[in-house]
Amino acid sequence: MKTIAFLVSCLLFLVGCSSSHLDIFPELDDPALMQEKIAPELLHQDIDAFVTGVKQRHPDFSGYADEAKLNLLVEQTKANITAPMTRKEFFRHIGRLSHAFQDGHSFLIWPYQELNYLQKSGEKPFPFSIDLTKNGVFVPVQYASENQNLYAGSQVISINGLEISQIFSEAQNYVGGETQELREAFVAERFPHLLWAVFGFIGQFDVELLHQGQRQTLHIDNSQSWRLAATETRQVSDEFVYRQLNSKVGYLNVDSFDIEPSKFSNQLDTVFSRIQQDKVQALIIDIRDNTGGNTDTATELARYIADKPFRLVSKVTEKLNQDNRGLFSYKGKPGDMVTKDWDDYVKPLDSEHHFDGNVIVLTGPVTYSAAIVFATTVQDNQFGLLAGQPTGGFANQSAQGNLFNLPHSQLRAYVATRLLVRPSGNAETTAVVPDLVIDYSLQDQQNAVDTVLEHVLQRLDEVLAEK
Repeated sequence: MKTIAFLVSCLLFLVGCSSSHLDIFPELDDPALMQEKIAPELLHQDIDAFVTGVKQRHPDFSGYADEAKLNLLVEQTKANITAPMTRKEFFRHIGRLSHAFQDGHSFLIWPYQELNYLQKSGEKPFPFSIDLTKNGVFVPVQYASENQNLYAGSQVISINGLEISQIFSEAQNYVGGETQELREAFVAERFPHLLWAVFGFIGQFDVELLHQGQRQTLHIDNSQSWRLAATETRQVSDEFVYRQLNSKVGYLNVDSFDIEPSKFSNQLDTVFSRIQQDKVQALIIDIRDNTGGNTDTATELARYIADKPFRLVSKVTEKLNQDNRGLFSYKGKPGDMVTKDWDDYVKPLDSEHHFDGNVIVLTGPVTYSAAIVFATTVQDNQFGLLAGQPTGGFANQSAQGNLFNLPHSQLRAYVATRLLVRPSGNAETTAVVPDLVIDYSLQDQQNAVDTVLEHVLQRLDEVLAEK
């Protein structure tokens, strides 16, 4: 899974604390907890600890959260918990609070230890990637398993008898996100995990599909091994892939910034060396499926296309808590708000591999976190054009997740501690709106044609023909 926030190294000697508050997926101290039934009064305490923990850490809780809805949900959730529950059962109740925080960096993580255990035992989650647009939910690439095929452009109608719209409507309650559009985009990105955590679907799937006007039901079970079809040219990867689209245009897909910076830097140098060899005049950088990661990697990519010194943000505000206040609270006391103008300008890459041609960056609803930072850096510094669809999150966003466990269930919560303002200093609460807004065509999706990429490629062909 792609990591969903900025994470920085935290050294015990420097900050006077362990780095556990930055560890997203630690193991349970006692794996037996996965099978235990926890008393309702203890689960009620976990609910209070979840909400209190977010309030103590979030830098603008009242500005983000729908507090009236949250308070009502807390009362309803406690009222519905009258018997002992396992962690998995409890998540289906308490997890619904996440959407009321209205922040993509603040939510309760699904009980991943149980899911990992099931997978090690041979259970297989939902095996296909999906794309969500206003036209519906589609499988964008072709898959094969033995003598079966799932064709690219197939529209998902239902899974295990549940309409796909019902699945998204319910599952979006279990993720963070400033808007419902962003939450639903996150559901698509975390689809296999949430199908299990929210609905219990794993190992057996009856998928109703529509392809080229024909309805069919595909039965999937643990005996099958689905894979990308041999003819499929689109690479699904946690890292990036480069290919030349034609003699003048290159395409770089960056699915995540959650890559170790030195590794990312080495790969970038290799890729931009290839771009130079290809002598392309324009480069399309695709971050439509990029939910973020490490800002150092986003910075490194920006250096390859920058034509002047730049900064990633203009202002940072941090709320201090017991974990991030520093050694002997040198930053301040828990609860203090620390605001700093960001004057750390980064120079363009001084290398023969620096790219000087036309740049278009593709964005979409799930472009988030460090990917939004990259998009606003490109837009505010005029390093290129943005194209595609507006982001589901805001240009000025929360950041720097801290994590903590609930005391009895040990379910893990993720919460933002910082606020960022985009490089231009415009503090308006709005999505990142592309310079070229392009909607997906239903006909294109049914035929597995990338509407956005085709439009951008056509525009670049016209621009380059004039040179």
